[in-house]
Amino acid sequence: MGSYSSKGTFEPEELGALKLIFDELTAQPWFDPSDEARESFARYLFETFPAVTFDPVKHRSIVEASARMFYARDDG
Repeated sequence: MGSYSSKGTFEPEELGALKLIFDELTAQPWFDPSDEARESFARYLFETFPAVTFDPVKHRSIVEASARMFYARDDG
């Protein structure tokens, strides 16, 4: 009963959907451009949405809200 990686295997379309939202949100001007923020956000996606649980339509707003809350650049 270990890590999230043992809970299933991602299908190519699932990985594609996660990559699409990752790329879209990390390209936003408000997203912290640091490698640490990008790596942490990728980990968040995989840990929060293990294989067969991510629905890009259903989860889009919660993912963006989390990204804005935790990964927005601190400009001041």
